[in-house]
Amino acid sequence: MKSSIARICSAAGVGTAALLSPLVAAPAYAVDPVDFNSQTVVDQADVLSDSEQQEVEQSIEQLQAEHGYTLHVAYVDSFTNPSDAKQWAIATAETSSLQADDAIFVIGVDDRTGGLLADSSSVVDDQSNGIYQSFAVPELENDDWTGAAVAAVTGVDQVLDGGTVSPAGTSSDGGGGSFLFIGGLLVLAGVGGYFYLRSKRRKPDAQEQNRHPSEIEFGPGRGADGQVLDPLASLSVEDLRLRAGSLLIAADDAIKSSEQEVGFAQAQYGDEAVKPFAADITAAKAHMSESFKLQQQLDDHIPDTEEDQRKWLGDIIRRCESVNASLQEHKADFDALRKLERNAPQALSDAQASANDVGTRLNAAERTLRELQGRYAISATAQIEDNVVQARERLQFVDNAASTAQRHLSEGNTGAAVVAVRAAEEGVHQTKVLLEAIDRRATELGTAEREMERAVSDAAQDVAQAQAMVAAGSNPELAGPVAGTTAALESVKREIASGKIDPVALLQRVETAHTQLDAAIGGVRDQAEQTRRARESLQHTIMAAQSRISGTADYIRARRGGVGSEARTRLAEAERNLDYAMRIQSDDPVTALSHAQQAVALAEQAGQIAQSDVDGFGGRMGGFGGGGMFGGRGDGMGGALLGGILIGSILNGGGHGGGFFGGGGGGGFSGGGDAGMFGGGGDAGMFGGGGFGGFDAGGGGFGDFGGGFGDF
Repeated sequence: MKSSIARICSAAGVGTAALLSPLVAAPAYAVDPVDFNSQTVVDQADVLSDSEQQEVEQSIEQLQAEHGYTLHVAYVDSFTNPSDAKQWAIATAETSSLQADDAIFVIGVDDRTGGLLADSSSVVDDQSNGIYQSFAVPELENDDWTGAAVAAVTGVDQVLDGGTVSPAGTSSDGGGGSFLFIGGLLVLAGVGGYFYLRSKRRKPDAQEQNRHPSEIEFGPGRGADGQVLDPLASLSVEDLRLRAGSLLIAADDAIKSSEQEVGFAQAQYGDEAVKPFAADITAAKAHMSESFKLQQQLDDHIPDTEEDQRKWLGDIIRRCESVNASLQEHKADFDALRKLERNAPQALSDAQASANDVGTRLNAAERTLRELQGRYAISATAQIEDNVVQARERLQFVDNAASTAQRHLSEGNTGAAVVAVRAAEEGVHQTKVLLEAIDRRATELGTAEREMERAVSDAAQDVAQAQAMVAAGSNPELAGPVAGTTAALESVKREIASGKIDPVALLQRVETAHTQLDAAIGGVRDQAEQTRRARESLQHTIMAAQSRISGTADYIRARRGGVGSEARTRLAEAERNLDYAMRIQSDDPVTALSHAQQAVALAEQAGQIAQSDVDGFGGRMGGFGGGGMFGGRGDGMGGALLGGILIGSILNGGGHGGGFFGGGGGGGFSGGGDAGMFGGGGDAGMFGGGGFGGFDAGGGGFGDFGGGFGDF
């Protein structure tokens, strides 16, 4: 009778579910494991009204009718006898004699812990933590006990339908990045998927109920025996696109944050100590490069068959999931290296010292920005125009995070302090990115201006040479290219004379016109001159590509909470084309030039899309500077949200990203989405105690960042 329970108990190392270690004091009285007997809902905590309990029971009945599978729900005040939540759930499953087609969803209301436990032979088992984090947690964070149970049923239904919910709280529907934005303000994936799935549920009609199993037509993804063949096959192409887009963001942010964490460790312990973790990032980047390449194929103007779309989207989804797995490979080793649980006070002190150092650079950066804005066209400085404002926001956030960390340290709540320390470190890092981007742009514009002047001079000389040929009557076919290049040069010269210019853009225009002339007069040049011009044109194009890419990369890195997958895809493809151009430039400058030009075009598209995303993000949040939802508060909250710093564990109990498009985290070394970075103080840990996490999350919760979510 209890063979299935024995399998559950023996699967201690598998992800059958995740029970969070509570951050609050032990309860005052014991709660024994319950016996469901013939019930499906036990509410010892008295959190459900009669009508609410009936709603939960009806959703379970629908699940039973559709799949022959039962989810049992138990709400208790706290878990004791045993006090470990997972062991309590296992004991309840044993007491209730649950079988392979049963699962149990348990919540300790006072402890604010809980999880989903399924038999190890069930398809639900592999995804139980994802179901809990992606479907139930958002409802629990709003104390919606009814919604949490119904959402858990929905998650189970999705899995039994052949869908997938990624482990560690990263729902494949919404990804680690786009699940919950903030305190119920905007729920994008889990709950949205919940209502969709709930609306499509139906009981089988009488004819279907009476059919022999061999006569039933199985939907996509299931064989004749009902076994799941491909969890993604049951999803529409549009659903696959949404899932792939969210996972791209989450994985990309996980890599960025992991690189940052490795940088901290490298500065402290040296290159040798971080080699295995750098290798993890390299493996993750390889997956991401291929994923972005496939996404670009899907986004281009060439029509794709449904078969190709499904194949490529499936590959993207699996590669993104592999990114998290590769970053997780040495999580425990990285935690041991950084020792933040033990070294939190020193790490906090270092972060504050770094913030003070960066703060001294603000005035100089502001002067540099003003000089650039006074000298160059708006388009030349558009990506850095608010960098100083954003840097100040990040430093305000660092101060707030540091105060929170210090408070938790004084209270002995080291786990919560570690999360706040990490947020402070990331705030400092983004401040550096913002300020360094100004200096980098100044260097790039100065170099481009000098190269532009030289390019104009060289092009003018070639035009004069070609005009002489035409005048002599020897090469009349050059008249058209000469006229086109002459017009382009005159336009550029007029812009230079008018005052403010964008030297990178002008350099591109000069080279484009000059290249057309090169093609026309190539036959009358000797080989050495043709090679010289080809290499010169290539170097100018590479310079323009590097400038566009670095500017856009800095822009996205410091605003990742507001930037979606399309801009990231274009940027990744720009980087790939530029890398290839630079690898082959000596052997095949013509092909290299083509790839460099493509890199420029893609980087420009990425920058435009990213800025549009951020503009929309600011509008949705009411602005970041004054009068909006976060504006004018002086705590840096708006900037931190835009930067994707307030993600996963910080805002919503773990496993979910923070920005509107999902900035931050599919995991990294954090153990499932703490902030999409290495290390981590618990999947569900926030800047305070008392929230909901999964069985194995290990700390934190939807607590406070200064006395309650509304009192940041």
